[in-house]
Amino acid sequence: AFSFQKLNFFFQCLSYKCEKYGIAYVKADKWFASSKICSCCGVKYDHSVQPEGQWSLKIREWDCVGCNSHHDRDVNASINLSRWVK
Repeated sequence: AFSFQKLNFFFQCLSYKCEKYGIAYVKADKWFASSKICSCCGVKYDHSVQPEGQWSLKIREWDCVGCNSHHDRDVNASINLSRWVK
């Protein structure tokens, strides 16, 4: 199992390397809903409206109720996180 100490050490090393090479290191808040926010229109996934029910890791794809765009959870999160930095 990957412990929190090892994860914290990894982030410290990453931060150090970024600083050393002049790369901006930005860490998103752990509660930022990057996979739940539509990267096209900004509407947040509402589990009460969606037929899948409660949001869980089993939900890999979802459709936005705001603009009807179809999202892969991980791709959508990466787009939102790249915009969050700016």
